[in-house]
Amino acid sequence: MFRTPEGGRKFSFTRFINNAVPNLALGPQTYDLDAGEQDFLFEYQLGEPDPLKLGEESFTFGGITQSKAVSAQIHRALIKNGVLKTGDGDGEQVRIDTKAITAQFSHQLAFISAHAQKKLINLLFFWEEEIMRWNVLIGEKQELETVISETRQAGADQIGGLEKRLKELQGLLRVKPSLRGEEARKKESLPGYAESAGAPAR
Repeated sequence: MFRTPEGGRKFSFTRFINNAVPNLALGPQTYDLDAGEQDFLFEYQLGEPDPLKLGEESFTFGGITQSKAVSAQIHRALIKNGVLKTGDGDGEQVRIDTKAITAQFSHQLAFISAHAQKKLINLLFFWEEEIMRWNVLIGEKQELETVISETRQAGADQIGGLEKRLKELQGLLRVKPSLRGEEARKKESLPGYAESAGAPAR
């Protein structure tokens, strides 16, 4: 957070990254995942037993490193510093805790470059939003499946609209990030980032 000239407070994602990973004396660089990297990671995760859970090889598909060994090392470090919640603990959900990205992040991930560290932070925020999107769609899908089942058990057959929406949801779950237009995002009815995560929007 920083204070604006008007006296208000505002969240700056750029400042957040630079606080977590100090700048080096280099020219301008891009730390965002490009559309291809987002799609590649998304498609890889769809093939995993739990698509939401970033695994040991996920960071090779997300463009952070080409080494599977380094990717596994990143995975272990993120679990150790509390950024990755794997859902293996009692009652723990699979999620990414971006609040655990602190000023110590650059030391915790010192085995990769500063550029890779900043790109990794972008990947983590990206995947945090993907988890929220997935959970919203899965929640609606499960509710629809329950309603359809109960309606059929009651002997009613007015479920055509429900089944149509169910098929839409099944398709939306597999739509790559690069193919999601503005209208498609509106139809998904996702909650706001700040509202869902309890964190400032970037």
